[in-house]
Amino acid sequence: METKIEMLKTLAEVRNWFGISCTEPTCEDFMLQEIDMLNQNKLLKASNSYKANFFTIFIIYEGSATHLYNNMEMKLESSSIFITTPGYFRNYKINHISKAYFICFTENFIVNYCIPDIYKKFPFLLSDSFMYTIADFENYQIVKSNIDQIKQETKREYQNMILIGNMLEFLLIKVSELFQNQSNPILNKNINSNVVNRFYQDLDEHFDEVLSGKMPKQLKGSDFAALQFLNEDYFCRIIKTKTGRTPATWINSRLLAEAKTLLIETSTSITEIGRLFQFTNYRSFSRYFKKQTTMTPNEYRKKLQSQANL
Repeated sequence: METKIEMLKTLAEVRNWFGISCTEPTCEDFMLQEIDMLNQNKLLKASNSYKANFFTIFIIYEGSATHLYNNMEMKLESSSIFITTPGYFRNYKINHISKAYFICFTENFIVNYCIPDIYKKFPFLLSDSFMYTIADFENYQIVKSNIDQIKQETKREYQNMILIGNMLEFLLIKVSELFQNQSNPILNKNINSNVVNRFYQDLDEHFDEVLSGKMPKQLKGSDFAALQFLNEDYFCRIIKTKTGRTPATWINSRLLAEAKTLLIETSTSITEIGRLFQFTNYRSFSRYFKKQTTMTPNEYRKKLQSQANL
């Protein structure tokens, strides 16, 4: 029987799925959840994996837990810091926890309450693998103090989200230092990014449908992001960071390549080629093609045909 994967897009869905009561004022894009009496809580005891559209920092003060990653188990110990990014599959199993925290925040929270270039400062936030480190006593105390300050601010009747954003940045600075000081093979950047690979696969499938004449709607970056349950801005940042090109550039490049192939290798009319790619008429397709290549589709076809006959 196939395991059901829960798709949690908002922090409200997280609270509902885990059965977490919300008695304090909470920003819809930020949540700090203290974990102590886990025997009475579904959290960390869920039988199914889930996929979330937000960042999670899991900090274990005392105790241990297990994170299931594909076919391997990752043991999380006391004083450990564990980070997962949007779109990442998560499944935690508890061993024994006396105190821990989940800090969850969205792409929107980063955009609205953190520094503009936060991904340049903390590139590990664009990783599509989890990150794990254990803090020494001195750094653990710094992290603990930072968490306590964030907790105190979240309990206020009127929360200062900019201040919480600043506190989160300080926490990320400390986490970044710990990552740099500790060797962890899981942190190594994979050339074959899961998000990028899935994007390539979705791109292939979309254009396979186009060329088969199924006439699917013309997909944009936001559509490809939605296929991976990712925020559009975050998805675009990952693709641009790992490939050097935006999703829109990849989509346009693929469309142009497929159009050129049809012009060169088939006798399909230019009107029909434009129709396949959702252009309203011959003129709009011709105008698009000339802007990309400096030639009209008809000029391009004739030029390649004449070269082939030489």
